[in-house]
Amino acid sequence: MLKVRSLPTNIYITIFRNIPISQLPLVSRVCKEWSEHACSVLYHRIVITPSVLTHFIQHRLLQKYSSYCKKLIVFSINLTEQHKSLLLKHTHDLNDVTLLKCHNLDEEFLYSFTKKHSTTMENLTLWGPRSFESGVTILTDGLLKPCLPNMLNVRHLSICAANISDEFLPLLVSSLTSDTVPSLIGLDLTECWKLTAFGVAELFSNHLSSLRNVTLQYHNDNDIDAEFFEFLASNFATHRFEYFVTKNYLRNKVLLNFDKISNDLISIANANQNVTVVTRENVWTDDEIFAKYC
Repeated sequence: MLKVRSLPTNIYITIFRNIPISQLPLVSRVCKEWSEHACSVLYHRIVITPSVLTHFIQHRLLQKYSSYCKKLIVFSINLTEQHKSLLLKHTHDLNDVTLLKCHNLDEEFLYSFTKKHSTTMENLTLWGPRSFESGVTILTDGLLKPCLPNMLNVRHLSICAANISDEFLPLLVSSLTSDTVPSLIGLDLTECWKLTAFGVAELFSNHLSSLRNVTLQYHNDNDIDAEFFEFLASNFATHRFEYFVTKNYLRNKVLLNFDKISNDLISIANANQNVTVVTRENVWTDDEIFAKYC
């Protein structure tokens, strides 16, 4: 490799972030220092999907480049013991962890993985299965409860398409406020169909003072409806709320009066600057979920 005169690190960071990703492998061959900076951009975010899983394992990419990785996304992977061992051994100081629709997530692995990254992890996203999807691990109170002490530094938490109950939310609040100032700013509970308005209200106790952004899914059966949304928006003006409503939800269920409900929610958004409303015909497809986080 050529010997290239060194520049300040912040200059390198600016330069390499503006080089097209496709050109970074070539640039990395110029010299050792350039290689370091190129790899720090190339592998800052590692995305593992079924189509690239074999490639990652065969070429030992985690072993080679995990020191550069700060954001890990694992999508729709059937996690074997080998995969879990690789992730536990060869990831370091992650800031952002996203596990989307994974198979064979278990309490021991999830606890160990979140504990390993507990001091640096600021963003955690877990997305479970729809009721008609087989194989994907169901996100339950029992699976997630042991991980709560590992989330003290998490600022943005997404627990979506989960089978969590109202009882889980007080546990979340108490765990994140135990002997420390809470860090949690944003909480996304999209497609958590078992939650009721009573459970969600626990989030707005004085104990979780850091919470500012909340995402909720409309579910009239559990009183998470327009009236409840309006109550939250008007009584917690310093918070920002994102409300989702879909015409089709769960399995073969259709929200009656969808148009009226959508209009009611939009009216709430128009009357409250701290509200955003998203209306959709259907719940998110896998491609949309993947694109959202990748």
